[in-house]
Amino acid sequence: MRLLLRCDAGPSTGVGHAVRCAAVAEAALAAGHEVVWSGHLDGLDWLWGGLSPGGLPGTVLAPSDDAASLTAVAREVGADAVHVDHYLLGTDLRPALDAAGIVLSTVEDFATGRRPGDVVVDPNLGADTHPRPDDGSPVLLRGPRYAPLRVAAREARSVRNGAAPGEVARTATRPTGADGAGPAPGVGAEPRVLVVMGGTDAAGLLPRVVAALDATGAPAEVEVVVPAGRDLPLPGAGPARFRAIAPVSDLPAAMAGADLVISAAGTTVWELCCVGVPMALVRAADNQVEGYRAVVGAGAGLGLGGPGDVADTATAAATLRPLLTDPGLRASFAARARTVVDGRGAERIVSAVADAVHDRRKRDTEPSDAPTISARPATEADAELLLAWRNDPETRRWSRASEEVRPEQHRAWLRSSLERTDRLLLVVTDAGGPVGTVRWDREDDGWEVSITVAPDRRGAGSAGPLLAAGERALRERTGPGTSVIAVVHADNAASARLFARAGYTSSDGPDADGFATHRRRLA
Repeated sequence: MRLLLRCDAGPSTGVGHAVRCAAVAEAALAAGHEVVWSGHLDGLDWLWGGLSPGGLPGTVLAPSDDAASLTAVAREVGADAVHVDHYLLGTDLRPALDAAGIVLSTVEDFATGRRPGDVVVDPNLGADTHPRPDDGSPVLLRGPRYAPLRVAAREARSVRNGAAPGEVARTATRPTGADGAGPAPGVGAEPRVLVVMGGTDAAGLLPRVVAALDATGAPAEVEVVVPAGRDLPLPGAGPARFRAIAPVSDLPAAMAGADLVISAAGTTVWELCCVGVPMALVRAADNQVEGYRAVVGAGAGLGLGGPGDVADTATAAATLRPLLTDPGLRASFAARARTVVDGRGAERIVSAVADAVHDRRKRDTEPSDAPTISARPATEADAELLLAWRNDPETRRWSRASEEVRPEQHRAWLRSSLERTDRLLLVVTDAGGPVGTVRWDREDDGWEVSITVAPDRRGAGSAGPLLAAGERALRERTGPGTSVIAVVHADNAASARLFARAGYTSSDGPDADGFATHRRRLA
């Protein structure tokens, strides 16, 4: 697959979009794909230097600012897919790219930057429970499971994990030199604080945060990441000692060696969560509001408010002081943050985009009169067919109840199922005949799905359309906004991929029997 990445970075837009795209580029290259860029990406040598294996991954072309020019560039470079992380491009991208046979992957932050796509990514905590209009996007990757992080973040997570609870990983490898953050911290009671307000500090927050830290009166070693070309006066006396440093190539490694990071509530938050670092967050822009609320509400970070709040030096200092003086409080924030992100979101995004490209190629080679798939309620006349599917060895292998069912048991079960109002049992067919069955069972927190592909239709790409037909039938019965659940065994990778591509997210690990619960909300 050849992937075209479209993003910008600069004083007004910040660098978060480029950082997210860089993580996707790393994952794509690691999976054997090719990468090309389009955008304003000057002054990011510090970012490229921190990537694996190092250097700018792929060619950078001039920015394409509308659907027609982006489609033309994608055709010119032979892209199979375009990944857009840009708020200002329009909602007409998907039709233009679709007409050219190109898959669109698009990133949104709740409603900001929202547009239809073949793959839609919203990496924010709580995104998977936020209602989203049904705009025809078939694959929704929502929640921090899909936060695209650089390889460096996972490496820093491992370093940090080697430390004792509540203590800094004193063996962390810290960058040094012109773009580094100094040597690894030594053992001592004073906390090591890292202040980073994005690659450009577009909101001008650094002077306010520095003033608040100085006003705490708490001893600390403070390193402030100052964007190129900025002059930031630092306090010269007081319990806290300040030092300005240039943007850091391997920021996650610097995080791993810090006792506290004060950051804008943008892309950096997900790296902080992955590494497992205590954080205090500033809501630097309007598009950060929902993510800021979710992280602070989950207890994964301390909220300092917006620019106006940190301008009140005394109040901001009073909020920060407990974090500087209480290692136990810092440890509690770090422990919660680490559970939010595992660092493999970029791999999941690339896998979903590659699957969409594969499906597109397959669809383009199918006859134009491909059969329409539809779901109908089961009847007692389906008893023999449903029993044969239920007792198929491959079906039973992944079922929570794996024993073979006797005919008389099945008939009684079917009669009972057809009478229940909390169960919807469907048979899905197309012009070629039965495709499989979908069953929905009403639980306390939503409708749980169980699907079975007819044995003679396996390997034909039927599972996705089967699930979609079942969802449409349930939506017709219950209306939009319905919460749906899938319980999948941890070893059943094919089913896990199926539900991930359909927009289901898993927030819990497998239970004692190896089953994990995946959730989504029908738009």
